[in-house]
Amino acid sequence: MKSLALFLSVWLGLAGLIGCSSTANYQASNLPQQLAAPKTVNAKKIDMTALAGTVQPADRLTPGDAVILTVATGIEQEKPPEWTLRVAEDGSLNVPLVGPVAVAGMRLTDAEKLLAFESVRRGVYVSPNVTLRIEQRRAHHVTVLGAVNKPQTYELPAGGSDLMTAISMAEGFSENANTIAQIRHPPGTGVRLAAMAQTQQVAYPNAPVPPPVPDQFELDLLRLDEVPENHRQLVDGSVVMIYEKPERYINVTGLVRQSDMIEMPKDGDMRLMDAISQAGGLSESLADKVKIIRKRPDDSEVVIEASIRDAMKGGPANLRLAPNDLVSVEETPLTYTLGTIKTFIRFGFSSAVPGI
Repeated sequence: MKSLALFLSVWLGLAGLIGCSSTANYQASNLPQQLAAPKTVNAKKIDMTALAGTVQPADRLTPGDAVILTVATGIEQEKPPEWTLRVAEDGSLNVPLVGPVAVAGMRLTDAEKLLAFESVRRGVYVSPNVTLRIEQRRAHHVTVLGAVNKPQTYELPAGGSDLMTAISMAEGFSENANTIAQIRHPPGTGVRLAAMAQTQQVAYPNAPVPPPVPDQFELDLLRLDEVPENHRQLVDGSVVMIYEKPERYINVTGLVRQSDMIEMPKDGDMRLMDAISQAGGLSESLADKVKIIRKRPDDSEVVIEASIRDAMKGGPANLRLAPNDLVSVEETPLTYTLGTIKTFIRFGFSSAVPGI
């Protein structure tokens, strides 16, 4: 018994030195917010109304609209002539005898005034009465792909072509949807939209000037307050790609029954005790010390220390994990000594019993 007591005292001293060799940078129970793992968000909970673009007036002209133009001069013997015209892709309306006039983005009454003014300025008419009416609205063909329930190409009204309408037509987000979307417009769309914005600014000087729209960009559907409204608008030929959630893993090692890469749930968070449970639980029931090594966005690492006893009580100690966290259930003086005793007893008992 004396030899066993001496043996244990030596191991306790060595294990104490091992346990004091390093200190965690942070504690799980009071982790700074900037180091906390982000919550997993289900795309189905996104407020769809936030995806809507600016509501366009029903009488605002857009490229591709077919209109009926009537010009009355007051000297006609018969019914004033009328023409069926289409607003060109560059936003102009090619008026017979007058020529092209930029009208896209304007309301009908304002476009009528502009057409009358230009016909006089260009010396075609003296005092015309110009009227416009919309014959046919252009439909936008928008393709929705990726993590939606019904990916395909949809026909949307030109005045209501926005993210909300497109995703609603595709019957919403699928279970595997991420909150990141990519929007691709036909080449040159940004230039055309900028020209339309310039025309609208001339017609409506007090209207805010929208920022340029790139032909291709990504946006976070949870941070739309940082996205200009005109970036939610779609045009003919736009493609909306809703990304799928990437596979995310936690590496669990140390005093667990099965060190492994644990896949995180796609639609929820994973906590510290969840990860340990999926690794088969503790291989040593008295294990309590855990270190979580977490990468920051700049690829630097921080070490977070947690207690299993505290984590089992819930609360902040049962830390929400981030993708690529390394969870290590550490040796402590107690677990080190207990493991040594088990080894000592096993080998001592085996040597005392023949055949074992």
